[in-house]
Amino acid sequence: MKNLLLFFALILSLALSAQKIKLKDFKLVVYDIETKNVSVLSYSIIDENGVLKVYLKRYKDTVFYSYQLTNEEIEKVNQLFSGSLQNFVASKELEKSSYYAGNRNYINFKVKNNNEKLCFVPPFMNAKFNEIIDLLKEKIYKQDESAKTSEFKIDFEKVKNEILKQNEIDNYLPKKESPPPMKK
Repeated sequence: MKNLLLFFALILSLALSAQKIKLKDFKLVVYDIETKNVSVLSYSIIDENGVLKVYLKRYKDTVFYSYQLTNEEIEKVNQLFSGSLQNFVASKELEKSSYYAGNRNYINFKVKNNNEKLCFVPPFMNAKFNEIIDLLKEKIYKQDESAKTSEFKIDFEKVKNEILKQNEIDNYLPKKESPPPMKK
């Protein structure tokens, strides 16, 4: 009986010490945009218990995954709670003779009734922010077969409209282009 009581006390203490996400309605979207046409390549949300749900558009299909973030990962993501997303922007232009051929990203969450949103590319963000996003993207693109889950509801039209609206605000993002060919 004493061992059983100790076991329940241990389980209760672990449950109470588990990290919770401080950010509400967390959303991270990787997208491409041409003119006013937004193509969502991945869509991820994190619930209050630190479960990362992922929609991933692959070459021939789409898949859904679900990953439980560790306490350390939740602690890292909670660092976004420290202020405005604009504080993580380190630059608003590429260095001279630089090109950007990657995808764009959109992040959105609520903190204390503030709705934080930002369209961004990694070269414009500070190292702390990129470390957090890289941690999430490592999970998003892991494609662990054992983490496959059933489809969850995504209002793509709403997401695309949010991105278009925020893209107008964050209008300094570079166009996607490859560097010029090497001269012979």
